[in-house]
Amino acid sequence: MYPPLISIVIPARNEAAYIGRCLESVYAQDLGGLECEVIAADGMSDDGTSEKLKTLKSKYPNLKILENPKRTVSSGVNLGIRESKGDVIVRLDAHAEYGADYVKNCLEALERTGAGNVGGPAIPLPGGGTDMARAIVLAHYSPFGLGGGSFRKTGAEGFAETLWPGCFLREALEKSGLYDERLTRTEDIELNARIRKAGYRVYLSSRIRAFYYCRPNLKELWRQRWLDGIGVVQTLAVNPGAPRPRHFVPLAFVSSMILLAALSIPLTPFRWMLAAEAGLYLGAMAWFTLGGLTSLRAARERERERGGADVKTWNPGLLRLLPPAFAALHFSYGLGSLWAVLSAPAWWARFRKPMSFELENA
Repeated sequence: MYPPLISIVIPARNEAAYIGRCLESVYAQDLGGLECEVIAADGMSDDGTSEKLKTLKSKYPNLKILENPKRTVSSGVNLGIRESKGDVIVRLDAHAEYGADYVKNCLEALERTGAGNVGGPAIPLPGGGTDMARAIVLAHYSPFGLGGGSFRKTGAEGFAETLWPGCFLREALEKSGLYDERLTRTEDIELNARIRKAGYRVYLSSRIRAFYYCRPNLKELWRQRWLDGIGVVQTLAVNPGAPRPRHFVPLAFVSSMILLAALSIPLTPFRWMLAAEAGLYLGAMAWFTLGGLTSLRAARERERERGGADVKTWNPGLLRLLPPAFAALHFSYGLGSLWAVLSAPAWWARFRKPMSFELENA
């Protein structure tokens, strides 16, 4: 039986370019007459997001806008959840848009599976109109790009360890607690681990479709993945059972490359080992670049489904840009994780200290 009220919570900071499209997709939801409240928590944006939200409120009168002085995604979601009244909480990302049946399919999945949190695949969209922006999308489709997490696979279905962004039973959050506000990245991995520990399951449905705008260029992609690499090590400190070994593959790869490079200066045998590792990596990159034709077909199909007029821009010539996109994804994440490890004496104790973020006004 569906809940009488659904709460949609959207954290946002500096999302002026995307918040309009996000809210347009939210208010286009086919809810079948169900009552819904929409809460946007603005993290002290300085790019015009706040003004855009105020303008949008005139179009969507029931939009509730909160000011999030802590600025981070985790604190923004927590603020919105504590202000919400619904028995089901749909956490959305402002940097994305959602199919018209997104919420309806979330509710159906909750009822059908008995899970405490449900979601669907993160379907990538280009963050700009350049060939590099489209190549970054292809890298996201590739298992070589992001490591093959289940919520990255468009056809995935079944119980999972984590997902993005999430549709939660309120009772699950009452038992597990909210997002850990010390975490500014990968906070979803840690929360889903606590939800599973509290006795609830996490379910991924291919019918729940969210379209995420990737970073538009290598500079922004590098910054995003650098912070993600830091975040996963901090998540390990907060909740050692949350990250999985695959999250640390870039760290192991980058660390071994740096170590072998240092040892190869005085010791010749290590030069051969470094060359072998680099060769294996470049060989894998070449293989998956050629395999990018599969990603290209998926991107073209997605463009057709969305009624896009730019299908022809998704052409094999984009494959030439896959190697730098792959390298940016891997090295930025690995170096971010390495930086977090090396700087751990400055923050580890603070993150290891037990803290709880309760749904205080549940």
